[in-house]
Amino acid sequence: MNVNKQVLLVTDLDNTLVGNNVATKKLNQYLCTHRLDYILVYATGRSYNSAKQLMLERELLEPNYWMTGVGTEIYAQDQLDFVWADKISVDWNRNAIASLVTTQFPQLKLQVKEEQNAWKLSFNLLDFLGTIDQLVSSLQAKQLKAQVIFSSNVDVDILPVNANKGNAMRYLQNKLGIANNRTLVCGDSGNDISMFQQPAYGVIVNNAQIELVKWYQAHAEERHYFAESAYAS
Repeated sequence: MNVNKQVLLVTDLDNTLVGNNVATKKLNQYLCTHRLDYILVYATGRSYNSAKQLMLERELLEPNYWMTGVGTEIYAQDQLDFVWADKISVDWNRNAIASLVTTQFPQLKLQVKEEQNAWKLSFNLLDFLGTIDQLVSSLQAKQLKAQVIFSSNVDVDILPVNANKGNAMRYLQNKLGIANNRTLVCGDSGNDISMFQQPAYGVIVNNAQIELVKWYQAHAEERHYFAESAYAS
């Protein structure tokens, strides 16, 4: 098997790569200088179109791959990876889940249409008290296979059981032949936890959300680094 010697750099966008323009520019300059050494992947909760717009606004580098919608979609050169799409579609009943949430959980407000996709339902949480646990229990009671990801103190994403940033990253690792010791992930919030659960190197930015800080305190390993600086610094 051919072993890829490049480094797979997988970074979240908002409040990780983006958030301090000076730091972002400095990191971009470094990556430009060493561009052939890296396969660059943007992993974001944003939709593909929203993420591309952010790239233009903040003058980010064009990545090799996009993992958008919390890892539910993978794009390369504007082409959706249908192998990944088929993989995560197994046991996914989006319509039944949408019906359950909209009828039983008024404290979950559906996000704008642009942030939804065929493999993701996204909501804003209006009332914290027990909602996430209740939602998970209701899905299980109805035998609806899905995972619930809470991040940034407001975002609730419901995804297929096989779809998240970590699994999407592992799929790309296997596709590209890149080992864990040549993979570096960077993130700031709860929807990045699945990447840190993979056996790769990880940087948690200093401005991380409380849910990721708590995860780090409970589960950190030697391969995880809690940065002294915020954002792209």
